[in-house]
Amino acid sequence: MNIFQALIVATVFCLIAGSSVANEIVFLGDEIRLDVLKKCGAECQSSRIKVGTPSRGATASEVANSAQSARHAIIVVDAASGPLQITREHILIARQAGVPSLSVMFVNMPLLEGMRDANELVELEEFEVRELMNKYEMGGNTAMVFHDASIRSIPKLHTNGVGTKAILSKTLSLPARKVVSLEKFSGRTLHAYLYLLTKLESKYTAVLNKGSAVAVWINGQSVSAVVKSARSLSPGGNDELMFEAQTPINAPLGSRLLLELKGEIVAAGVLSRGG
Repeated sequence: MNIFQALIVATVFCLIAGSSVANEIVFLGDEIRLDVLKKCGAECQSSRIKVGTPSRGATASEVANSAQSARHAIIVVDAASGPLQITREHILIARQAGVPSLSVMFVNMPLLEGMRDANELVELEEFEVRELMNKYEMGGNTAMVFHDASIRSIPKLHTNGVGTKAILSKTLSLPARKVVSLEKFSGRTLHAYLYLLTKLESKYTAVLNKGSAVAVWINGQSVSAVVKSARSLSPGGNDELMFEAQTPINAPLGSRLLLELKGEIVAAGVLSRGG
């Protein structure tokens, strides 16, 4: 059993309370995603479905809120630079926000035109993204792959579709998120089973000790909290810690959560119990 299997006590998909503009399809990953959504135009502004993306420089909790109700997330990767730190972080945040499935879209494909090894480069980048998805148990082996353009350097480009229109035609048919009824928790004192991210996994890491202040994101709620457990937890470690939140949290036991410091995700976990 790996550390992320250990984090799962239940899979919970919940809608943001009171949200009327929740995204059904969300673009995550490289910040070029904002240009992708802008160019999508009328197709992504259909009244039938809400397609969105976090703002530029969004915090971990803002990214999670954007993905909270999505039935699918498209991880945008610049083919000219490959997967970045933000790629890994957004895949993990999508997981903690309960997004059922992911696909990947490579953009700026025309920049590879004329490269002798363009085919090998795209294959390597696809492999890297699939590996990241698999690491966080997000179906990398079966994820669909899209591209913003076909190029002559890769005459037989392996793709599930080219352009945002193709993406929407494939993803609109995906099933809605499931809602699982579990025992509800409401209160300020909570226990969470956590895995602290390493420097490879997050731009910002931290050791948690008694008295450490963090922001807890869970099911669309973001609250300030303080560690109450006497033991400490270092990056790469996993354990159950107790927290005292400033305001009450309302969520089913087993809900996935993340801890945030300075706008960056530093830990992933599940709500294990209250009190």
